[in-house]
Amino acid sequence: MKTFVVCFALTSILVTSATTANTQSSRDESGDKKRFERFEKRVHELRAILKVPGMSAVIVKDQKVRWTAGSGFADVEKQTSAMPNTLFHIASLTKTFGATLIMQLVEQGKLSLDEPASRYSTDFKDDSVKIKHLLTHTSSGKPGDRFQYDGRNYDYVDAVLEKKTGKKFTQLVVETFFDPLEMTDSVPYHNVVVDADKWMTLLGQERLDRYKKNLEKFAEPYSYYGAGEIIHTSYPGRHYNGSAAGLLSTALDMAKYDIAIDRHQFIKKETQEHAWTPFVSNSGARLPHGLGWFATNYHGVRLIWHYGHWGSGFSALYLKVPEKDLTLIMLANSESLVDHQFDERAMTAKVIVDNVFACSFLDAWDLGYGCEKNSQAAMKKWIAKRRASGKVAIKVSPEVLESYVGEYQFETLRNRIFIVTREGDKLLVQEPPGKGFQVFAESETKFFLKDRTWGLEFTPKSGAQPAQLKIVQGKDAFLSKRIK
Repeated sequence: MKTFVVCFALTSILVTSATTANTQSSRDESGDKKRFERFEKRVHELRAILKVPGMSAVIVKDQKVRWTAGSGFADVEKQTSAMPNTLFHIASLTKTFGATLIMQLVEQGKLSLDEPASRYSTDFKDDSVKIKHLLTHTSSGKPGDRFQYDGRNYDYVDAVLEKKTGKKFTQLVVETFFDPLEMTDSVPYHNVVVDADKWMTLLGQERLDRYKKNLEKFAEPYSYYGAGEIIHTSYPGRHYNGSAAGLLSTALDMAKYDIAIDRHQFIKKETQEHAWTPFVSNSGARLPHGLGWFATNYHGVRLIWHYGHWGSGFSALYLKVPEKDLTLIMLANSESLVDHQFDERAMTAKVIVDNVFACSFLDAWDLGYGCEKNSQAAMKKWIAKRRASGKVAIKVSPEVLESYVGEYQFETLRNRIFIVTREGDKLLVQEPPGKGFQVFAESETKFFLKDRTWGLEFTPKSGAQPAQLKIVQGKDAFLSKRIK
């Protein structure tokens, strides 16, 4: 894979005198350059170990882009290099946009965080869940008791925003962030061009044309499998277009967003600080999350962060050190960027420092405090787990594969239809309108996917009865009806 394409955007210093200020500034610039170089070297090593096909990164310091990088490939098959302006799914980094919009309404006196979510959705049967519980991921169980990350409940933020503003989340993002900040390489969500008729009135032809062009730079999705095989996987569901996930952006555009946050272009400093303050549970415990952001105190250093994670295909990391006016943003077309940091301690207060990239970043600024040992252990454990879970495919005769070809409807899965086809000795499954993906045989009737936790199990053809299909995920099995 290609090495980093790096651009240092270091502020030039015009030496007009030998003043103490200029001397100190020169030392700072020189020190930062060494830190960037050390971090770049480490990231390049880690990307190779974790088999991340392509990655973009940016460091913002003192509200300026000081370092940008693109590494590897946005498209492995076409050998298209990943660049700082390559388009990636940012997944749950989207939640920070939704939180900022909510805090704008709070600041304007148009919304109270203590309002019940039932005012905005009939899915809530009583008034116990408040807006603050949605943003802090404390809505599960008894609201306010404990932190449990819940992307589905975060979706209800959309209903709040739409009722209060009369606008959909997509429109709000474009009008509040993308256009004012000139985030011209970003796209509201993956399928906005396909759904052009739906969005024409709200977004206009000029924007839709730009989004269509931007999508030409959209990175392909990949996944780490088994002993380190890089497999081409499918894009995340194209229906995601809300505050929980769905935005597409670039490292450089996200830097514009970050700078605007620190310049308080959206909400006042005190409102932002409130969002970055750990939520206190009903029992008085400080939880690892604020209002839309994770908030961690690590050896006396405040870390504000979020991750994006689709499970496969894309992941993202957004880490801020406010007291140092320092930010790292990383985007990748593989889950490996962040997936390795999660284990049985997932979502604890210090989980961000179990990420090897975040730890290396903090180390470069002498803020790691020994995080390398734990982050390396987490990475090695993750790699070992991937290796152990890898399955070996067997050969199945074309005749048997052909008997499985057909269309299957799953009534218990919202009438989803899977189309099974064969290409030579390969069995392919497609869920329209997505692309087909290959499934691999572990027996003549059982098939697995290399980038999903569920599998397919066929009942062989018997006389006039055609083969039947069920999807198996853990202990759950979903039966289908063969319709063709």
